[in-house]
Amino acid sequence: MYSVLHLSDLHRAPDDNLSNQELLSSLRADKHRYEAEDPAITVPKAIVVSGDIIQGLDLGTTDVSAELRRQYDVAEDFLARLADEFLDGDRSQIVVVPGNHDVDWNTSRAAMTEVPAGSEPKPKDAFKEDSNYRWDWKTRKFFQIHDHFHYAKKLDAYWDFIERFYKNVSGIPKLDRNSDYGLFSLFGGRVGVAAFNSCHGNDCFAVHGAIKRTAISESHLLMGEAPHCFELWIAVWHHNIEGPPYRTDYMDVNLVRNMIGRGFRVGMYGHQHKNQLEPRDIKLPDKETMAVVGAGSLCAGAKELPTGSYRQYNILEFGDDLENVRVHVRQMEVAQLFSKAHLSSVGGKSYVELAWDQPAEIKAKLQARQQSAIAFRVKQIEAHVKSKEFSKAFALLSPNAQSMDAYERTLAIQASEGLSNWKAVILYAVPPRTISDLVAAVNAHSRIKNTAAARVLLSEYALAVEMPDSTKRDLIQMLNVKEKHG
Repeated sequence: MYSVLHLSDLHRAPDDNLSNQELLSSLRADKHRYEAEDPAITVPKAIVVSGDIIQGLDLGTTDVSAELRRQYDVAEDFLARLADEFLDGDRSQIVVVPGNHDVDWNTSRAAMTEVPAGSEPKPKDAFKEDSNYRWDWKTRKFFQIHDHFHYAKKLDAYWDFIERFYKNVSGIPKLDRNSDYGLFSLFGGRVGVAAFNSCHGNDCFAVHGAIKRTAISESHLLMGEAPHCFELWIAVWHHNIEGPPYRTDYMDVNLVRNMIGRGFRVGMYGHQHKNQLEPRDIKLPDKETMAVVGAGSLCAGAKELPTGSYRQYNILEFGDDLENVRVHVRQMEVAQLFSKAHLSSVGGKSYVELAWDQPAEIKAKLQARQQSAIAFRVKQIEAHVKSKEFSKAFALLSPNAQSMDAYERTLAIQASEGLSNWKAVILYAVPPRTISDLVAAVNAHSRIKNTAAARVLLSEYALAVEMPDSTKRDLIQMLNVKEKHG
């Protein structure tokens, strides 16, 4: 099974009441607990961090750059030690996305000017998608983004941290501070992860989550062009996709539907500081499903946690076919220690199981890849048989004779005969589909002095493969001689 450690909302800062040392100690101790549970949980070999890496800064903070660097230094130390603890230091298997706490409010505010009285925009212009206007409830005034170049720097501290953390790390297909998504390759290339920035348009006055639609379509095209073909596509972002009345700090669920229709089958996020584990469906016209997995906050303080919620994280265990997942929820209830959660939504269990169908695009690519690999292997076998290098040919044979086409079976029989491996000849020739298969099987049984089995084969299959009577008589005569002379 493939296992992913899903953390969110780290809120790292130098003055956090839960230090990196304590947090890593709790995660290590819990690892030993869940390895011994029944059923045991597979130790994660990849890590997803779905945003809010640091606590962030209030408006009006002095020496912003230095304060942000101090917070990201704490976060970098934590993630580096986490990689050492779980991944033998392989940072290419850690996926990180930004959250709203990573957006520097001071930078975004400096890029805005107050709209003078009498020049306020109409509501249809002020609150449309990608509007340059912002409304401040505190002052009850409109502001306008006047310096887009400076506004775009609101995540610069985050990207500086990312570039430090992944410096000299190979094996990441796409990671670019000027892009709204990154692309990671997990588990030897079987799983592709699109890491989205869901803070598009998010700033000191706008708390909503959003992903650029072009980011979703571009990631879809890039993942589909991967030469080795990802078998499972995962999307990671920060914001939750629904919220209570009078709240606006979540992301449009249509963006998730957009992902589902493009082949993403697992979505991972955080932000709301509580777990949420459910399938999301669309019909196009057949139903397509995504397992949508929200992680609780790893480090949010008591005032930031929803009523009745604890600090939490998830472990996702994927089946080997990558078409289902068991999501385990771990939570900190006692003495700053993690243990299994008790989820009332599933009868008190600590996990939820979710499944999906493989997208048609991926299924077609995998079938084409498999056929190409088979064709290449058969060509190699053919070349070895023609060169009478029967051992090399035999080493390439599939043990599953029933999956072979007629030509590959013929090569398998020839290679086995060349090695006088009569049991292998029988394996590949029975049940016989052609006259030559039946002849080879009868001859092989004769060679190992099992003429009775050879006669049964002739009796059962001679008519089915349309063997001429003359050939059948010759084989029976050969068996008679074999039985007489031994």
